[in-house]
Amino acid sequence: MTKNKQDKKEQELLTKLYKDWQQLDEIGSPPIPTAQQMQEQLTLAKSAKRKAFHKELSMFVITALILLTAFTTAMFQAPILYFVIQVSALVVAPFIFYILQKSKAKQEGRILS
Repeated sequence: MTKNKQDKKEQELLTKLYKDWQQLDEIGSPPIPTAQQMQEQLTLAKSAKRKAFHKELSMFVITALILLTAFTTAMFQAPILYFVIQVSALVVAPFIFYILQKSKAKQEGRILS
């Protein structure tokens, strides 16, 4: 009798699991969009991408103009300061690049090991 009760419990459990799986299948299957809906989504995505590009481009141009104006002003107002900045950038930049590359190699090594 014990085996019969155990078989009955297993059968009930399997029936319940089967019903749950059917419910999940019904809930989990998303509706398939029509061609018109896909076209609208594609148009909206292109529009959003275009707006983001224009925003980033305008921010880049404004930043570049501000930097160009600042360095041009510095060059005409204090040419010695401008040349000191340029020379120090040429000297310091390789060291910064080396340190960043070394740090990047360490991080990649940690990820792999």
